[in-house]
Amino acid sequence: MGSSWNDCFHQEGARLYRRDPCARECDFNSSWCILHPPLTPPPAFSAPKFNELIIYELHIGSFVSEADERRAFAATAEKLEHIASLGFNCIQFMPTAEFGGIWGYNSRQLLAAHGPWGSAADMHTMVQRAHSLGMAVLFDVVLNHGSSKMNVLWNWDGYGPDNCGGIYFEGEKDTPWGKRFAFHKAEVQDYLKQACRTWIEEYGVDGLRFDSVHNMPWWLLQQLTFEIKAHYPEKILIAEITPENPKVLSDAGFHSCWLHATHFDSVKIMKGSDGGDDPRKRLGMLKNMVAPHGFGNIGGVHSLLGSHDQIGDRHNGNQDGHGTHRYYVSRFGGKGNWHARAQCRAWFGFQNCCKGLPMTFMGTENLQEDWWHVDKHHRLNWGLLEGGDPQTAEMRAFVTASNKLRLSCEALTRDEIKIVHEDGGSTVFAFMRWTQETAALCIAHLADSQWENDGYGVNTGWGGGPLPLRC
Repeated sequence: MGSSWNDCFHQEGARLYRRDPCARECDFNSSWCILHPPLTPPPAFSAPKFNELIIYELHIGSFVSEADERRAFAATAEKLEHIASLGFNCIQFMPTAEFGGIWGYNSRQLLAAHGPWGSAADMHTMVQRAHSLGMAVLFDVVLNHGSSKMNVLWNWDGYGPDNCGGIYFEGEKDTPWGKRFAFHKAEVQDYLKQACRTWIEEYGVDGLRFDSVHNMPWWLLQQLTFEIKAHYPEKILIAEITPENPKVLSDAGFHSCWLHATHFDSVKIMKGSDGGDDPRKRLGMLKNMVAPHGFGNIGGVHSLLGSHDQIGDRHNGNQDGHGTHRYYVSRFGGKGNWHARAQCRAWFGFQNCCKGLPMTFMGTENLQEDWWHVDKHHRLNWGLLEGGDPQTAEMRAFVTASNKLRLSCEALTRDEIKIVHEDGGSTVFAFMRWTQETAALCIAHLADSQWENDGYGVNTGWGGGPLPLRC
């Protein structure tokens, strides 16, 4: 550990000891900041093109074993080859800045690495290890509110009448997760911008995912994206906004947006609920997955099998009272159920054929069951790999082949698309994607019906009659 310091000043006769809000590393349990040599500038890295990204989302503290959690940055770096071997070329880390709570979405300081997982240098090394394996790195930034727990910025300047929160929060409203930052203050705006610059300049990340931007002013989002694009045009900017709105791209300046709805629509189709039992509505859902309206070629991030939001559960499997926060395989019978495994393969492959950027949450590739959380029973289960589970091996082989196909077939990452077959009753859907040199016919059969002896034909759009489908 390097030398330590904090800020000391007087406020109305009281002596206040405060952390430097711009510290890069802190002692988690005190007001002390840690002084260390500047990080070595990251070497140049040529990230995959935006439209070619295949994203793997992970939570660092639960990606590794409990025994390794106090060195999670270093332990994660040691295991990144697991992700690269599956054909993913981009990692989205859930929040890495120091946070209270457990999942990372209660930021205590915006520029400091999360101390319980290791040092700033360890995190820097983790990013460089991903780059050495050819994978881009995205950091998840939480700029919409401060921490509701252990908030070291609260009342930082000692000014707190009516529990206003001081310089960083005064004049703003509460959210369910903590009070919003004082966005109207120039010094707070500069602080948020500096946080973005720090991850890009000092750690060399290839893009940022902005959490819950509907809780931030539109004009501030425009400022942030404009300045980042002006200085770092090669970095991708992804927003989470609820409800999903393509204006976050055209007006607020982001390149892409998380699409939660496509996951829920896939579940509706499989369960035949909430419109999923209506052939017409089912086709509408499938069309919006294949080509999300208003989002262009890279404007939507799909996680048809679920992101941390749909798979994670903080309440012992009962977060919503219905047990629906689950890994996809557990929604349809579990890893031991052939039908459930087949659905995971079908939807994963379908996702890789759609417009947008495909994203998979850790554990999905292994057919991990139940739900994700940070406790010892629901973190990433490395035993499925180390024990040679045959069903896990089968799914991993499929994931690898599907990712390889997406990257080897240029048409699957380009803008051109044409729907050529729609059958909502049988849930068979086909579409063409192409470039001047290549073309791909994508056929999705997402129901239990089956045909033999050329009993079903799929329109191809290029003439010559229907293509027989046997499945």
